[in-house]
Amino acid sequence: MIGCGTPNAAAPEKSAASPAVTPPPAKVAPPTVAAASQPEPKPEPKPQPEPEPPPEPEPVTDEAPALDIEYVPTPGNVVKKMLEVATITKSDVVYDLGCGDGRLVIAAAKQYGARGIGFDLDPERIAEAKANVEKAGVGHLVTIEQKNIFEVDLSPASVVTLYLLPSINVRLIPQLQKLAAGSRIISHDFDMQGVDPDDVWTLVAKHHRPPPATRKHYVYKWTAPIVVSPADE
Repeated sequence: MIGCGTPNAAAPEKSAASPAVTPPPAKVAPPTVAAASQPEPKPEPKPQPEPEPPPEPEPVTDEAPALDIEYVPTPGNVVKKMLEVATITKSDVVYDLGCGDGRLVIAAAKQYGARGIGFDLDPERIAEAKANVEKAGVGHLVTIEQKNIFEVDLSPASVVTLYLLPSINVRLIPQLQKLAAGSRIISHDFDMQGVDPDDVWTLVAKHHRPPPATRKHYVYKWTAPIVVSPADE
């Protein structure tokens, strides 16, 4: 008798086991090494121009300027006479050429209130004159300048005073001819060849090389425009 029931299922066949295959190892990329940053190349410096050499200093010399005449001070009474015959007023401008210690322009300022400029080339006289101006308290009226008298423009002056030599007075004629009409030219001791003076005064004063103790001094006056004699032109 056949009993009923679930028939026996056939057992599955065992498949042959495949041999285990080991996969090849994965290729590992070598670690990335950051390249060391290289500094950018510096530009080559541009050639610099050669510095210019400094200017050479002007030579220093202790030599005094060449002077045309020795310094001889004008006696006080002669200064007074020169200013008197020049009829100095407060409105005048006095130029003293070869001013020495400045006594004439200082006197014009103190006695008449006139403005004045003294010109000289000797540095020793310039220093002395400036000190005398300060001592006299007339610096607001009087100026002292170290300058060659042949380079001075005389046209602003209404009075020009001189204590020079006859030959120097003659050399000054072209400058003196530029003075305004009515300007006065006053010279101590020496005339101006070829130009007749308006007047001449004689007085006695101290001698700068005694003996004798005194001598005659002369004061010459001309009024602009000066006229040179044709024979002396």
